[in-house]
Amino acid sequence: MNTLLQALCLFCTTLGAPPHPHLSRPAGDIWYTYERPGRDIHLLRLSTTDFILDSDRYREERLYAFAHQFANDTCRGRFNLAAAERISWPTVRPIYARQYVFRCR
Repeated sequence: MNTLLQALCLFCTTLGAPPHPHLSRPAGDIWYTYERPGRDIHLLRLSTTDFILDSDRYREERLYAFAHQFANDTCRGRFNLAAAERISWPTVRPIYARQYVFRCR
């Protein structure tokens, strides 16, 4: 009887619990989360680390290349990709993270 009550309590608490946060997954030197906030919208949040000889430009290129490849694989080559962040002044440096939105065509 005790195990039955524990199972019911576990079932009841998971039904009322808020959704779990999306955990980042590693892909080489990039960590990413992938979400679908809308029917046609895909959101990709990326972050990367620093190499010994690295710059903002190279990190941005790596992040964009990953987002482009991810969208290409997800949409089978037909997609529209755009940065999903508002650029504010002054721009934060160094750049270690970016967000991208894409839609399949």
